[in-house]
This record gives sequence, structure tokens and C-alpha cells, in this order.
Amino acid sequence: MRLLAFLAALVVMLLAVAPAQAHVRATSVAVDLRGQGDGVAAVVDVEYDVLARLLGLDGVLSPDADGADGAAVEVPTEVRRGSLDAHARDVAVYVGGRLRLSRSSIGCIAEDGARVELADSGAVRVALAYDCPASGALTVRSDIFRSSDGVVDDIRTMVAYDIDGRRGSTLLDTDHTSATVGRTDLLSEIPRFVRLGAEHLLFGLDHVLFLLALLLGAKRLRDVVEVATAFTVAHSVTLVLAAIGWVSVPGWIVEPLIALSIAFVALDNLLSPRTSHRLPVVFGFGLLHGLGFAGALSVDGPLSASTLAGLVSFNVGIELAQLAIIALAFPALLFLRRAGTTPLAARALALGTVAATVAVAGAGLVWFVERSPLLA
Repeated sequence: MRLLAFLAALVVMLLAVAPAQAHVRATSVAVDLRGQGDGVAAVVDVEYDVLARLLGLDGVLSPDADGADGAAVEVPTEVRRGSLDAHARDVAVYVGGRLRLSRSSIGCIAEDGARVELADSGAVRVALAYDCPASGALTVRSDIFRSSDGVVDDIRTMVAYDIDGRRGSTLLDTDHTSATVGRTDLLSEIPRFVRLGAEHLLFGLDHVLFLLALLLGAKRLRDVVEVATAFTVAHSVTLVLAAIGWVSVPGWIVEPLIALSIAFVALDNLLSPRTSHRLPVVFGFGLLHGLGFAGALSVDGPLSASTLAGLVSFNVGIELAQLAIIALAFPALLFLRRAGTTPLAARALALGTVAATVAVAGAGLVWFVERSPLLA
């Protein structure tokens, strides 16, 4: 009973302190490099909110302008697009100065006329052109949103490339800020993609609470296997399709629905004892969560064997983290259920389960309201 009470208290605490977005301390950057010979074109996608806070762009409210619950108010796209147009040079200088290319230790020269625009995804897209007169393999170094900027703590940069006929992708982070494209060791990249996937699930409170809601409604190990399989297959499909750009759904649609999926499953545990409909529901919500996972790993460049290996490794990391959560939480819940043999213990167990379920549902509903542009 104490474990259930602790679980309920933990969820309530998370609800009280968790922000509207599940990943507020990290951001991702996508870099697409293409070139033949001396000329190299780079297209960089960065998160608008992070760049706006760093450069003082319009479209991000100051803390004292937030709502009473601390949720940021939705800003019209026209405001952000206008701010980008007014500060296009500042954005181009910042991104171009932080993305450095070189051949044989000789730096490439960034040409004038960088294009800055607001992409359909809501990200800031900066198109740059470089002149690389030296010979040799191309080295890319990215210091975009380094931790010393003070806006985020963790930065992951996905670099997709098609340089002189060599295609692939590599992952940069705070510990590995540079790579030589075309010479990436695939075996050394796989563990980093696996870790990225695991961290994305474990540090995403919405995904963790969704799993907890599923476990609270599972009665047998078979139930866990079935819902975990349905969730895995569904989010794997949309993760890959969204990451390679074949499916695109705006975040303002996906994020509120992910939050709503948590509340729906939790309330369904209380209101519908029968679970015959659970698998289609979990599969449908799994498709949504896959779109959310893809937000941390987008592939804007050419599809290659190394790119596919990175996507698969990222998904493997998600599955390993998911299995770890299930392996820890479900046996504990099963033990408590079997321990409730006396009427008093059974009643305490039932109350604890209801309290934990209501807390999870409450977290989902609050996040849904905070993330919905119509309700925020």
C-alpha cells in the first residue's frame, strides 16, 4: 500500500512542477549538408522558442506575461514570421557563425545571402552556402545552442549529408560537437543513437505517464505484452515515417493529443472494466506518440544505410527504456495486488489504485489544456 501511496504522491508532485512541454531542458537541431566539389549547401532547422530567447525575437512571452498557471500563451505565426524577417541578419550571423565547415583543417567560407524563413513545422530554417576550396573530407562542427548560451542544457544535432557522392548521417551532442562526414564509424554511432532514444523516453514525462496508465489497467502479464506490442509497433511506424519526412503533423496538434491520450487511458481504467477495446485504442495513441518521438530526430537529408541504422538504433533505445519501466513497475503492482488478501488491505489497494489513476488522468488533462492553442 505504501508503494501505491508513494506512486500517487509522485505523480501529484510531477503534475505540480512539470511544465506544459515534456522536454524543456533539451532541444534538437537538424542540419542537411549537400555539395559537390568546392560548393556546399547547408540547411539548418532550429527550434524557434530557443532561438527567440537567445536573440530576443518576438513570439515568446516573458515570464511575467505567462498565464496564472505558468503556461505560455500561443503566439500567432504571423508574429513569429514578421520577427524573423526583421531579424533575419542576426539569425543568419548566429547560425552561420556556429556552424563551421572545413576540409583538411582549412575552414570553408560562408557566402553572403543566407535565407531565413519559418518552416511549416514551426522551426526556423536557415539556408547557407559555403565555399570550400581545400581538398579532403568535409568536417562539420556545430556549436548552435551550446550550454554556455544559458537557454538549454542538452543539445542534439542530427547531421544528414550528401557530399561528393557519400551519403549518410551522424549525431552530434554536447560531448561530440564535430564529425568528418563520409568517415563516420557506424558501430560507434549506434550506441549514441540508442542512448538518445532511451533518454527521450525516460525524460519525457508524458510518455512515462502513458505507460504507467497502461500498467495500472493491466491485470495479467499477457495484458502487458499485448499493449506493449501494440504501442511499440504503432509508434515505430510513425517515428520512421515522420523522421524521414513522409508524414508531417504540426506539433500543436500532436502534443495536445498525446496529453489527452494519457487522460483517456487512465479514465478508461476506472470507467470501463472490460479491456477488449484496449488494443485498438493503444495502437491509435501509439501512432501519436511516434510523431512525438520523431520530434527529437528528424532526417532532412538523403536516406541511406547509416540514416536507417540511426533511426533503428534510436527506436531500440526507446524500447529498452520502455521495457525497463515495465520491468520495474508491473511486478511491483502485481505484488501489491496479490498482497491485498484481507478486506482492509483490498480496500486500501483499491483506493490507492484509484488515487494513482486519477492523478495520472489529471496530469494528462492539465497538459492538454496548457498545450491546446484554443484553450491555453
